[in-house]
Amino acid sequence: MAGTYSRAEASILPVFAWAHFSHHLAVGGLLPLLPVVRDEFALDYLLSGTLVSGFSLAYGFAQVPLAFLIDRYRLRKSLIIALGLFGAALASIGIGLSNSYGQMLILLILMGIFGSTYHALASSFLSEYFPADSRGRSLGLHVVGGSASFIATPVLALGILNLSGSWRAAFIGLGLPAIIAGLLLIWLATSREKAMVSSRPTVTRLPVLEVVRLIGLLALIAAVMQVVTGGINTFLPLYLVDRHGVPREVAGVAVGLVAGAGIVGAPAGGMLSDRVGRKPVILLSVLLSGPLLYLITAAPHGIGLYLLILLYGLVISMRMPTMESLIADVVPAAQRATVLSAYYFLANEVSGVATPLIGLLSDLTDLNTAFVVLAVFSVLAGGLAALLRGGKGGRTAAP
Repeated sequence: MAGTYSRAEASILPVFAWAHFSHHLAVGGLLPLLPVVRDEFALDYLLSGTLVSGFSLAYGFAQVPLAFLIDRYRLRKSLIIALGLFGAALASIGIGLSNSYGQMLILLILMGIFGSTYHALASSFLSEYFPADSRGRSLGLHVVGGSASFIATPVLALGILNLSGSWRAAFIGLGLPAIIAGLLLIWLATSREKAMVSSRPTVTRLPVLEVVRLIGLLALIAAVMQVVTGGINTFLPLYLVDRHGVPREVAGVAVGLVAGAGIVGAPAGGMLSDRVGRKPVILLSVLLSGPLLYLITAAPHGIGLYLLILLYGLVISMRMPTMESLIADVVPAAQRATVLSAYYFLANEVSGVATPLIGLLSDLTDLNTAFVVLAVFSVLAGGLAALLRGGKGGRTAAP
């Protein structure tokens, strides 16, 4: 039956969801632990920011060349993912054992390089492993692991810190699950990938301009929307504190509402895209995000405000697995990881450049005005996206 998983397929998906969860645990400990790390090494803001940038730049810039090489030489994606998980885990453990700022910075750069092997390769593997009629659902369920980790990572990091009294123990503890995930992938996925690749039809690689023609405008709109998403994730706690007087501890949890909403929104968006097509779901996500963000700026503090934040998180989380599925639908498997990595790179770097500008706008006006500008920006992007036509039809790549 279309859309029904076989036993072999059903066993793969939980392993990848766990790998996604473990990946973000291993690479996500720095931000919640940064205040105590700063005190340990007596860092100023510049040196503290350099730690974050060292990881982020390596994480962003390494993924495209690595994905290109893996596609070019037909390396086993599941094995590379497992090695990346091992490397990220060992880097996290090494940070816990480090005794100087320099050692920590080097290990964070290595963590970024190893961590860059995950997203594009995992999405590429799953999009080829699962049939096209359940591709959105599968990629959406995979996102659940990542969304859950955004909630769990700060809780676990600070929990281990409070129990042990040591941020080093927290880094070590956060790295261990990724080792288990890597072993599970080697045991379960690598042999299946060998059969999958050997049965893959020979497909001529698409020229770059053809890829741009097929998905370029939607990919650009989705990446530009990361400006809004990145700004909200960065400044939402400050917005709640400054505009509504919310205690800092409570405000920090609000980002978890946005990220954690992906536990429901991502699989819902993926499943819907399997039924009605990729473009309508992407357009729906873009069109709804602007009005919802504006309502957040207009709502008084209370349960309604937090429900709007949660709904906003649901809507924007629908886009990621659907965009991944659209790329998989039109790009041959032999070059899919490269295109996915380029999309992730574009989205992350656009967001990284724009976030300081949003901060500058907030300094010149106030956060509420900046959020209203982001809402208007979202509405304009939605209007542009609505000019696109097409639903479920279109070119379908070889699996």
